[in-house]
Amino acid sequence: MTDQFELYRRLAWERIIRDREIGYLDPDIFDLLQAFFSRPKTFTISSCSGRVTIVDSEFPWERKGSTVVFKNHLRVTAEDLRYNLAKKPYKKYWLIVQGPIVHAYAKDVEEAWELLAIARKAGFKHSGIMTRNEKGYLVELRTGVRMVHLLDESQDLERVAEEAMKILMKGKEKKEKLKQAILESLDVDNPVELRQNPVGKPEP
Repeated sequence: MTDQFELYRRLAWERIIRDREIGYLDPDIFDLLQAFFSRPKTFTISSCSGRVTIVDSEFPWERKGSTVVFKNHLRVTAEDLRYNLAKKPYKKYWLIVQGPIVHAYAKDVEEAWELLAIARKAGFKHSGIMTRNEKGYLVELRTGVRMVHLLDESQDLERVAEEAMKILMKGKEKKEKLKQAILESLDVDNPVELRQNPVGKPEP
């Protein structure tokens, strides 16, 4: 299992570097992913630093038949809201703010429980071990940071955007707290130096 885990871990890191180079990676997540890769028994897969979306759907939790018309990991403004509201929805426009979510594989159950303990102390209370497969133990780390708001052009959009940003920033604070907690668990000041991308060029 050791060789297989190391293979999956290497491929996961190469995917992160590749996504970063083409601009696909969440621009605010790389430092947190580096911290997780500092742990030799851990690697991450799809993760998010927190984001704001506007979804066109009947209900905010629906995926089938829904359309994401706006997504940003860093900010939302009243102008963003006005621009999207100018286009009539097929159903309803929901403004959704989501805190950070990390999906990580642990090599063994002891590592999985340690990740959970670290994350919960950092404010990621809605976390747990999801499954076990050939990659290891899949751990999902979530905060309770979330906002769901039905958008309407008659609303005070400046205030809506302001409140959305406050909530997004609360999530970012928890992300930073988690990063520091991961690094402190290793007693290091900086994340692991993984400087080679898939084609062998040094990372800047």
